[in-house]
Formats: sequence, structure tokens, C-alpha cells
Amino acid sequence: MTERIEQQLRDAFAAGAELVRVETLRPADSALRPETRLRRRKSLVLAPVMAAMAVVVASFAAMAVFGAPPPVSTQEGGLASGPRYLLTAGKDGLAIHDAHNGKITDRVTMPSTPKGITRGVPGGYLLTGTGRGTTFYVAQSVKSHTTMVSTTWFYRLRVDDRGKVAEVTRDVIAPVIGDAVSSIAITDDGTRLAYGLDGKVCGAGKTLRFCPGARLVVVDLPGRTTRSWTTNAFGNIWSLSWAADRRTLGFAVASEVRVLDTASAGETLKNSHTVVRDVDAPTGVAISPDGHMILIGTPNGERSGRSSIGEYSVTDGRKIRTVFSADHSGSTGALWTLIRYDATGKHLLIKGNVHPLSRLDGDRTTVLIRADSSNASPEEMLAAW
Repeated sequence: MTERIEQQLRDAFAAGAELVRVETLRPADSALRPETRLRRRKSLVLAPVMAAMAVVVASFAAMAVFGAPPPVSTQEGGLASGPRYLLTAGKDGLAIHDAHNGKITDRVTMPSTPKGITRGVPGGYLLTGTGRGTTFYVAQSVKSHTTMVSTTWFYRLRVDDRGKVAEVTRDVIAPVIGDAVSSIAITDDGTRLAYGLDGKVCGAGKTLRFCPGARLVVVDLPGRTTRSWTTNAFGNIWSLSWAADRRTLGFAVASEVRVLDTASAGETLKNSHTVVRDVDAPTGVAISPDGHMILIGTPNGERSGRSSIGEYSVTDGRKIRTVFSADHSGSTGALWTLIRYDATGKHLLIKGNVHPLSRLDGDRTTVLIRADSSNASPEEMLAAW
């Protein structure tokens, strides 16, 4: 029996029950003869039953003629499932959006920070979420005009079931001073926060050196214990993403996509596993919740007129399939700046420098926010769910 027929049955029973009202009943002081009382009781009981049976007969007759109604997808894999809300950062600040249609449900007012130079997206924000569309973490980096030292603050943001901001908590971890944070990621249970720090080049000529290289930091939020890994690579670490085991971390550094077991020994990223080499930098990267696959945007020199997202085996770097591709025109090379799984691994949030913010639900693509006068352009927007 379909959901539609069940609803019709409920409506029929409700309609039958409405036939039994005070004015239809004989006053309590007027006794009925037994046989009259029995007939009246039977008629009151049979009324909703007969109405319901009529609905069933009519419904099955309609199904025979027109076929069964299409099922409504409310479980994993359909547009009606997955995260309910997402968070964006753009030229208009932070905003909460309905993850099904992109409409703004609330705007976020963040605590004030000292004035200075912000990196990247307006406001200097970096975003990550638990993949459930309810809890987000925000990092904001500001460089002082006087000291030229960068400070990054970390916040937790929660959304209620109406898409309204329910909580903004500052300093979920201690501020990071000295280096700008380049990427952040939170586990699906909100207990482990990872962030990347840019590498630096010091000196000149023969004294040119890394001091230090890019660095990856993981903080266990309950106890605020910290562990870090370093590399001699100049540049930054980006597109951090956690697997559901809360120990496997995917990311890109220099021109490589790697996976790190954060529970293994070692203090350098040499111990991480390289999945794919020679990727376009920067590009979107996301590890699947089960940790078996990793998505990479436009790797290995895809032709400029088409951008794609490929799925690769974490074990051997073999390309399994193309999960999405899109044509684009113009002289600008296409790059994927954002790829994010939800907590189930069945829904994707994607965005490129020439592609609008969209969600993928199996074979269905839904554009959430386009580049127009009322929304931030793709080049100036980050998003998380």
C-alpha cells in the first residue's frame, strides 16, 4: 500500500468519525429499545468503514488504469533526504540556506574581531560542517595592520529545525597566532577539528629555506589535546575532509592528494599515503565517509572546455569513474573549489570557479546559488553542510 492510499484511508476514517456529533445522538434520558440501539451502533461503526472501503476500491481502480503513483523519496539518496541546511560565506557575510533550494533562512552575526587584513573570502572565513546540516565550525583569520601577524579565531555555530541560528560559540579552541589557517575540517560527531597552516619561505639566495613548511594540526575538542604533522612543502594544505572513522583524513598539499591515518606514529606528512599526483592546484578534494574513495576535481589536465569530478581508489589511486562533468565557455580554466560529502556519503555539495553552488543526489543535480546580482559570485563563496 502506498503512502498516498494510507493518507486517503486516514482521511476517510476521519470523515466518518465526524458523522458522530452531539446533535446526532439521542439525549441520555431517552432510552432506546435494545434492537434500536443495536442498529444505531452498527450504523455509526460502519459509516467510516464503508467510506474507507470506497477509498480503497477507487484507489486500486485508478492504479489499474493509470498505474501506481510514483514513490516519494524521503530516505537516503533522494532530494528530500540529506542535510536540511547549509552555511555559506561570501560578500554578504555568513548565511544559513535551505539545502534543498538554496533560499536564505537566516543571516549570521559573528562576534567582532580586530580590524585588519583578511585572506581569501571576504571576512577571512573558512567553513566546515558535520555533514548533517545542523552544526558548523567557522575559522576567521585577520592580519594586524601594525604587526602584520595573523590571528585565527574558531567558532561553533548551531542551527535549529527552522534554519535559524541557535548558537554561536567563540574560542572552541585557542586562537592560532602567527600563521594563517588555510583549511579546516570537523568530524561528523564534532569531536575532532583539523586545520592546515601555510608553509613559509625565509631568507634569500643561498639561505633560502622553508621555515617551516606547511603544517597539519588535529585538535581533540573534548580535552583540547593537539597533534601536528609538518612537511617541507611551500604553499598550503587545503580541502581537508574526514572519513567516518574519525582517524582518516584526506587533503591536498602542493600538487598531491594524500590520506593520513592520524592514529599512526610519526610527525611528518611523509607518513601519509599519496593517492594521486600532479593535480591542478588548488582543487576540491573529498574523502568518502567509508574511507575507500576520494573525489578530486579536474585532475591530470582535463581539457579546458570541460570540468569534471573523478572518483579514485584510496588504495591504489585508480580512477573508478567520473561522478560529474560540465561544459563551460570562455578563456577561464575551470577548477573545482569545493567538493563536500554529507555524513551519509550519498549527497554532494559542489562548486567551481565557473560552476554555481550545487548539490548532487545520485544522478540529480540541483543548482542552489547562481552568480548574479543578489548572490555572491562562485569565486567569492565557500559553503559547508
